Amino acid sequence: MKLIGEARIQQAVAMSHLDNGMHVFAYPLDAGMLVALGVSAEAPMRPEDLLRRRGAELRVFGGWLPALFNDGGIYVVRRLSSEEEEGGDELERQLDAALELLN
Repeated sequence: MKLIGEARIQQAVAMSHLDNGMHVFAYPLDAGMLVALGVSAEAPMRPEDLLRRRGAELRVFGGWLPALFNDGGIYVVRRLSSEEEEGGDELERQLDAALELLN
């Protein structure tokens, strides 16, 4: 959430690498924020694994759209509304769902 706040203040894309090897991007939009969490191409996850997990629990993971970057990294992307961007329980729950989906 700190990264989202920094991206909004700077009006620029913010990126961070987490201790668990995941990458986080925050891209400010006119209304809301685009957030992406993912793993590099070297990670043991395959795109079909991500799609299978997401499809098995669409109610939980459906808000996160899968993406395969040019470098082979696998990401889930979500557009946050201005209200979600402010934080709170829903944002925490969505970020936890994305982390679970990628693990």
